[in-house]
Amino acid sequence: MAKNTIILERRFVPAGTTLMKEGDEANCAYLIQSGLLGVYSEYQGQTIELARLGVGEICGEMALFNEERRTANVKVLEDCNLIIISRQTLLEKLERSDPTIRAVVDMLIKRLVSGNLVVTNKKGNVEDLVDMANIMYQNVAESLTEKDRVKFKKNVFPLMTEFIEKLESFRKKAKK
Repeated sequence: MAKNTIILERRFVPAGTTLMKEGDEANCAYLIQSGLLGVYSEYQGQTIELARLGVGEICGEMALFNEERRTANVKVLEDCNLIIISRQTLLEKLERSDPTIRAVVDMLIKRLVSGNLVVTNKKGNVEDLVDMANIMYQNVAESLTEKDRVKFKKNVFPLMTEFIEKLESFRKKAKK
């Protein structure tokens, strides 16, 4: 066995099981070896599907990074074999990674949290709205052909800039 190899706990979870509930304390994430998970949030009596996760994907990692509570419900859609990853193990692995990778992971987490808040209508502050507007603008621009991207930037960028400036101005006034 290789030096510093960590044997992680494995768990079988049958279909129909609720793996985690929004608001639960977070102490681990799950790497899916087999099966399928559904990630959901509840808002105003409606269930909103945020994702379906399968083999090779990880579930529950968000709260480990933020040291917070679970932000979504997760149901087992197909029998799953899961590898349990503790907060300590995850943070140790991240700490040993390249600083650029750590920065990218931090940025992606912020974007994902912001996106999930928009999808579930739980957006709460102006800073998040600014972040989401920038992300959406970039995503649309990147999806266009070069010709359409030039038109998009010419027509939309000035409006986006004005919108964001007004949001920032509002945020500054609200802090006073």
